[in-house]
Amino acid sequence: MAGLTLAEMLALAAAAMVIAAAALWIAGALLPPPNPARPAPAAPPVPSARFLLQDGALIDTDAPEEALPPGLGTGDDRARLLRWLAPRFALPDPPHAGTQRHAARDPGTDPATLEIETVGARTCLTLRDPRAACPATHHALRTRLAERDAALNRLAMPVFLRDDAGRVTWQNAAAAALSQADRTRLLSATAPGRTAVDDPPRSFDLALHGIAGGTLLFATDITTLARAEAARRDFVQTLGRSFADLPTGLAVFDSARRLAMFNPALTDLTGLDPVFLSNRPEIFAFFDRLRDRQVMPEPRDYAGWRGQIDAMIRAARDGQYREVWNLVTGRTYRVTGRPHPDGAVAFLIEDISDAVSATRHQRAERDVLAAALDRVDEAVAVLAREGGLLFCNRRFATLARLDAQARAAGLSHTALIETCRRRFPDDPLWREVADRLGPDGPHGAMTGRIAGADGRDIALSLVPLAPGTAMLSLRRAPPAALRPARSA
Repeated sequence: MAGLTLAEMLALAAAAMVIAAAALWIAGALLPPPNPARPAPAAPPVPSARFLLQDGALIDTDAPEEALPPGLGTGDDRARLLRWLAPRFALPDPPHAGTQRHAARDPGTDPATLEIETVGARTCLTLRDPRAACPATHHALRTRLAERDAALNRLAMPVFLRDDAGRVTWQNAAAAALSQADRTRLLSATAPGRTAVDDPPRSFDLALHGIAGGTLLFATDITTLARAEAARRDFVQTLGRSFADLPTGLAVFDSARRLAMFNPALTDLTGLDPVFLSNRPEIFAFFDRLRDRQVMPEPRDYAGWRGQIDAMIRAARDGQYREVWNLVTGRTYRVTGRPHPDGAVAFLIEDISDAVSATRHQRAERDVLAAALDRVDEAVAVLAREGGLLFCNRRFATLARLDAQARAAGLSHTALIETCRRRFPDDPLWREVADRLGPDGPHGAMTGRIAGADGRDIALSLVPLAPGTAMLSLRRAPPAALRPARSA
């Protein structure tokens, strides 16, 4: 820079200033202009649902159709919408004209508001809820939940809703009315079943249903049923003690066809193991065991065995089963089926071997006696004073002309005497026989004679036997015999 004059130096300074100014201008042209001050962002609008009505009819809405209350378009939509909203908001009845704003009944937990604007015949309802993306859908859900709660609160059974941690998140009125001890007892259940509480003493049947995020617990009061079952058990035990000394075997099967009760005589008669009977065998297993032990007749058709047992059960339920079992052991059992309440059925097994043996012995003796009387010449008939013909031999039947049917049927006194009167007419004699056979007549012996059709007399005698019986005999009298007195 040495050697420059003052003028030259001033010229260079001026040129530098010009160049710097040009550079600043160019830089300012190329750079973007500074941003102006931006306003603060506006608050987002509160979600709302609007319902526009004209003359009480809904003409427009931005609410989803599935959220709307049922019945819209079939009457007074304005009244229906207000009833739908009334449980959540305290609304005047009827609403005033102009614009009204109503907060929720519980503003501390529900920030929703309802605005009703009425201009002439047009009404606009605006439901705002800052905590719901769709206020109408949220309100419909709240309404359904409120209806559910109201229905469950009307139930007499306690209902609890527990979360996964076991905490109660909801309960109905019946559950809230329980004492703390009873609530703790019920809520401690982890599986369905019965449980008892003490304040007051009651029995509950618990049902648990898993839902999203928890478990619903229903407690049905079955106190009456539990007491009835206890009374029934006591009654069965009383019956068991009562039938303990009964010689007839008793087997009672419940409606499920399982042995519900038996007495010691059943084991004595059948030889079945008491342990087997105590395990409450099914009815087919019971009869199978009887067949295996030869305590019942062997079925003719083994393939149809279950069908025979089914028929036996049906007959017993109708009270019509009664059979005699002749066993290979020589014993004879009488088995009777009887219906019981609630579809139960009872079988009674009675050993009648001695009675059958005695009857057979008596029948054999009677057959021998009948054969002997058939060989005598005298016609004999045995009569019961309060019944009729008990027995007559073949000669009496021939003489009185009684057919086999009349002989076996047991004729009455009146019919027998009328038959004899037609064969041997003698009214006074037969009248006296009828009097002596009557309950109020003389029971002494009598004799008499009747003229026979062939001219030979028939000798008649009536002799008392055991109490209540008499023997009437007829025989042909010798021709030369004189007639004796009729009665003795």
